[in-house]
Formats: sequence, structure tokens, C-alpha cells
Amino acid sequence: MKLIYYLSSSLLVFLAFSCSRPAEKEAQWITVPGFEHAENQWFQIRKEIKLKKQPETAIATIAADSKYWLWINGELAVLEGQLKRGPNPSDTYFDEIDLAPWLKKGKNTIAVQLWYFGCDGFSHKDSKMAGFYFNCVSGKERMVSDLGWKIRVDSAYQDAGIPRKNFRLPESNVRFVATQHHQGWQLPGFDDSKWRNAVEIGKIGTAPWNDLVKRPIPQWKDFGLTKVTDLKRDSNRVAMKLPYNMQFHFWLKVKSDAGKQIEITTDNFYNLNDIPLRAEYETKGGVQEYEHLPWLNGEEVYFDLEEGVEILEAGYRETGYNSEFDGEFKVDDADLMTLLAKAERTLYVTMRDNFMDCPDRERAQWWGDLVLEMEETFYAMDNTAIDLSRKAIYELVDWQKPDSTLFSPIPAGNWDKELPQQMLASIGWFGFRHYVQYTGEQEMYNKVFPAVKEYLSKWQVGEDGSVPFKKGGWNWADWGGKLDKTLLEHVWYYLALKGYAEMAEYVNEPGEKNRALEKMERVKNHLNSEFWTKQGYRSPNYKKETDDRGNGLAVVAGIADPSKYPVLRNLLFETRHSSPYMEKYVEEALFVMGETELALTRMKERYKPMIDSEHSTLWEIFHDGNWSHNHAWSGGPLSLMYKYLAGIEPEKPGFSEFHVFPEPGNFKSMSCSFSTVKGKIKLAYDKLNTKISYQLVVPDQSSAIIRIPKNNKDFKVQGERKHIELVQREDNLYKYFKLESGSWEIVVDTKTQFNNKELASK
Repeated sequence: MKLIYYLSSSLLVFLAFSCSRPAEKEAQWITVPGFEHAENQWFQIRKEIKLKKQPETAIATIAADSKYWLWINGELAVLEGQLKRGPNPSDTYFDEIDLAPWLKKGKNTIAVQLWYFGCDGFSHKDSKMAGFYFNCVSGKERMVSDLGWKIRVDSAYQDAGIPRKNFRLPESNVRFVATQHHQGWQLPGFDDSKWRNAVEIGKIGTAPWNDLVKRPIPQWKDFGLTKVTDLKRDSNRVAMKLPYNMQFHFWLKVKSDAGKQIEITTDNFYNLNDIPLRAEYETKGGVQEYEHLPWLNGEEVYFDLEEGVEILEAGYRETGYNSEFDGEFKVDDADLMTLLAKAERTLYVTMRDNFMDCPDRERAQWWGDLVLEMEETFYAMDNTAIDLSRKAIYELVDWQKPDSTLFSPIPAGNWDKELPQQMLASIGWFGFRHYVQYTGEQEMYNKVFPAVKEYLSKWQVGEDGSVPFKKGGWNWADWGGKLDKTLLEHVWYYLALKGYAEMAEYVNEPGEKNRALEKMERVKNHLNSEFWTKQGYRSPNYKKETDDRGNGLAVVAGIADPSKYPVLRNLLFETRHSSPYMEKYVEEALFVMGETELALTRMKERYKPMIDSEHSTLWEIFHDGNWSHNHAWSGGPLSLMYKYLAGIEPEKPGFSEFHVFPEPGNFKSMSCSFSTVKGKIKLAYDKLNTKISYQLVVPDQSSAIIRIPKNNKDFKVQGERKHIELVQREDNLYKYFKLESGSWEIVVDTKTQFNNKELASK
């Protein structure tokens, strides 16, 4: 038996269970007799087992293709178990769960609802077989899945037919036929004597599931069932308004004759060009209740009723990634606070099995989006969110092609194109390096370095520093026109080398580090000699209006020196070609140049339609239309508020050292707090007349760098601990101090306070 642990689909469903069997009997993948591959198949599985005593622990290894729900003695123990395939192109994830709270001495009934996708997607690789595996150990007792388990096709779950979901989604539109449902099949005492015995496929390592990799993220958070009292009824449509965009399972209580139809859609169904998921319900006679097992998302649910159907009650069960929002940022600006709240909501609804671009059309782990999402989680969410970033990084390198190409989205069964600029973003400064900087997991470099080295070997750089344009199957760089792709590719390549050089130093590859630094210097010189013009950076053959995207990225990469800032300030404020994907880097460039007010003005003007809209999340494109209204790449302002208005960013891996350089612009007060791997950082900033003061909490095993204008003699730094260290830096304007862990108060006279803008200009 081989189980693979990370750091912390076709129709064959296979699950192994071991807890009360002879030691020599290994758990087996099982499936239904006569299985035939097809999309959207559902199965019911049952087993009664006896335990000699009440277990203190009962650790179960459970795997399924593709999703499962598990009841013990009629009580739901696992809500939507199993991650989509796969950790790599061959293997399968497994869940590890302690089932002791649901087990008892004597007879126990295990019941499993299995959903086999039977379809490739942008977030799942189909195995071509449905299967279930269960192996549970409690002391000397074992329970395993084998041919003694009973299984049947669940004919109540069917395909909803036309219109079908779009090809990116492995999940299907599900139709539930209530007259085909076997009431109480999960309960003890249910008569399963006419069910067939399962078929054994093989033990762990058996194709098509191969090796098992431990689930690296927690089970989903269940917010509980909420009933909605103010349903809107209009003719044969009943609308249920949700409090915000969420991942949910709808619940219905209806009265009807048998065979009546209810069609269930969300607002996404009418907003997108590409068809998202929907559902159908066919009634039985009388009063009945139904909760939909597959999750949908949206802000409003519509029930279209056939004549004669009466909805008595309706509700929803929100579920989602099991992490809490514990970051908090406050400033006296209603638009910014609305934008922040919508960015947080957008982030959460794009997290589940993997980071997603959108939860409606694709559910795909595009790395351009992920780079932005990952940084947002470090500020906004508790440390459990780190697990999802780690999972994504491992998947990216473990799906590397034999020819060394990296690609996304993965996991995937119907996509394999490279998207070069997103790959450079993922392995570079804002991708892998950001992960290590915020988490402190430098050992990650040992895992990813070989893959990054191989991938970068596919890129060429000329002796003059030019980077030949790389074809990668799909050479997308951003939505919108006036896009200088060649400029962007040069800067993304520079940032990839910048991250790679740091990675090479950690894994003790000085030769690779020096080669990366030498290439960086060549690329930088080439951009500044051949691309720089009076209008900003432009690739020589680019004929359209100067692009804000590449110029903003050149600033945050450190390619543009301060002498170029006067030209770039105007360009980056006035030119607005970027979509929300690249907008974050343009706004970040303005912050880096010290143009806080320009950055905030651009941010609020560009996002104004989203801020003012009734939607609780941010859109794929700046204008409304048939685009996703919940798109991950729009959330960049969340990070910018913490990084630049509050001025907090790690200087050493894992926040062992971080700086606090608040630049709140014209705001009189500001506060923020968020969790790090070292503990919680808290900042409260106030400005009164010419005095600014801020209170700072530095967590244990960490230190903070603050700065005071050199010519300012009227300042005070005091705290519960007295150790303050003057830090030497190459800077003509500021003195820098290191503060150890504890609570501090810093008071400065602003008459002589320099800001980033003045620093940059000098």
C-alpha cells in the first residue's frame, strides 16, 4: 500500500474502507458490476459492520472517483468528500478522516452516495472509471471496502439534458427524479438484500487511480441550512435572494402531484455567454423536501415551476473553503471599504478544490489569477488558506510535461497549453517567491527548483538582452486592445529570473544564481536602451498607443529607475488599457513611485461601476455585460491597501522581519490587522495637525522595520520592550529602526516627514 503525503473522471467510483477486517485483508477499490463509462453517474453503497467497543479514534483513508457523501448510522459524517483529480496526471487524492465520533459499539451502518463525473474539465482529469476506496483502522479493528459491500445505481440522479454546461466544467447539470428515490437508504435497517455486491478492482496503486496522495487542504466548511422567508413569486417563477455571492446547495419543500418539473438556475445563467451549471427537479406526489448535493454559486436562485407545483419553503446551505477572514483594514472612505468587502467576497467564492478564476463558468486554476489570489489570502485570511496555495504550487510542478513545459490550468483533462506569460508570473517574484516570503517555507524551493530550472531552460535571451517572443499554444497576456505583448514578456521574464536567483541561492546553486543575475542585467539594459522612449517603454515594433500594463510592471520589477518616474506618473494615471487582471500591477506601480493619491484615484475611478453595482463581487471586465460577475483577478486592490496604505510587507521569509511604512495619503486615520505564520500584526494610524502617531503590535519571533525622516528630531518610539536597533540602509532621507516583538507607539512631527514620492524624486 503506497500513500503519498505532501507538506502541510470517468464513471468508475472506487472507495476503500478498513476498520474491522483481518489484518491480511487489504482494502480494495470497488465499483458497480458491469460498469460502463458515461457522464454524470450516481451510485449508492452500503455496508454494515460490527465493532467490539466504542472507538476512541478511527482513522479512515477514503478515496472516490469523483465525489462522495458519507453517512454513519444515518448521520452525515462527510459532506462532499474527495478532491478533483489530480495531484499529478496519474494519481488521485485521498481524504484522511477520524470517524470515531460517528461510530459506536456493536452494529454500524456505513452509507455512501457516490457521484462519478465521467468528464474531463479544466479542474479535473477523468479516469474513465468510477470507484470508491475505504480503509479505516481503530485499534486492532479494521474496516475495508471489498466485495462484501452492497452497491446500486442511483436512478434518481439523472442528466438534466439541454442546455448542457460548457466544456470547461467536469460537473454536469443534475436532474433529480423524486419518484426514483429510495427513502431512508442511508439508515440502519434498510433492506438492501436485492442490491448487488460490489466488484473489486484492486488495492492502492491500481490503475486508473494509481497512487494516493493525501488531501492537503481541510474538508469544507458547512455554514448550516438557512431558510429564506421573503421569497419573490411572479407567475410560475419563485426567486430566492441570497445575502451575497456564495457557494451553496439549495433546499426545497414543495407540494405537488407526481411528475411535475422544477427548473433551477442562478443569476449567472443569464449573465454568461458560456452556460454555467443548473439543476432540475421532478416531483413525487404530496409534500416533499429536497437538498441539492452539487454546489452552485450566485446571488439569486430562480425556481421555474410547472403548473400545479407549490413551493412551501426554500433555503440554502452555504459551504466553502474552511478558512476564516481574520484580516481587517479600515479607512474613512466608503468607496474603498465597499471595494475591499467585494474583493474579499470575490476571493472566498473562488476557493474550493483549487483556486478558481470564476466559480460559474470554469472553476479553473489559472495561474495568472492565482498569483493575485495567493497574495490576497496572506493578508485577508487565516493561515489555513496557505494550504491551498501550497497545493497549487505542488500541482503546477508535478504536472510539468516531459518536454519541461509548465502549463495551467491544472488539474485538467482537456487543456494542456502553456500560456507563457502566466507561467513566468507563477514561478517568479510574485508567485513562488511571494509564497516563501509570506509563509517562511523556504524548503519549498527544494521541491520546485528542478522544475523551474528545466522550464527556464526553454527560454532564450540574446547577447543584447532581447527575449525572443515565445509561442506557447495560447499567447494570451491580458484582455483588451493596445497590448504591448513583447514588452510584457520581457518584464515577466525578468521577474521570473529575479525569483529564480533567490531560489538558486537557497538551494546552493551559485552558478545558477549568477547566470540569472547576469541575464537580468542584460534584459534590464536592453529594455532601458531599446524600449525606453519619451512616451514610456514601448517595444520597437509596437505601433499603438503606449501600453500601461508593461510600463507598470517595469516599475514594480525595479527596471524603471526614479529618473523615469515623471513620464511614467502621467502615463500610468491617464492611460487605461488594462483589464482587471493587469490593473493591480499598474496601480501598484503608482504606489511604488509614491503617488498614493493618484493610485487611489485611478483605483476608485476604474472600479467605480463595480463599487456602485448591486453585485457583491467583482467582475471579469471593468464594464458590465455577459462576463463573470465573480472573477478572481479583480481583487488586487485588497493587497494594495495592506501593502501600501498600511505599508506592511515581509522583508524576510515568514515575517521574521517586516517593514511598516504607512502611506495613507490624505486619510487622517487608518487601521489594519492580519494573521501571519508568526502571529497577528496590528497597526493603528492617526494624523492630527502636524503630528502622526501609530500603534504597532509586532508578533513573537518577529521584528519590524520602521523609518523616520533623517532631519526630524521631533519623534518618539516607545514600547513595552526597550530594544530598538538603528538599521543601516542606503537612503538619504530616512533613518530606519528595528523593533522587537511587542507593542509600540511611534509619534512623528510631519513638518519634516518625507513620503515615498519625495523619496523617489530624490
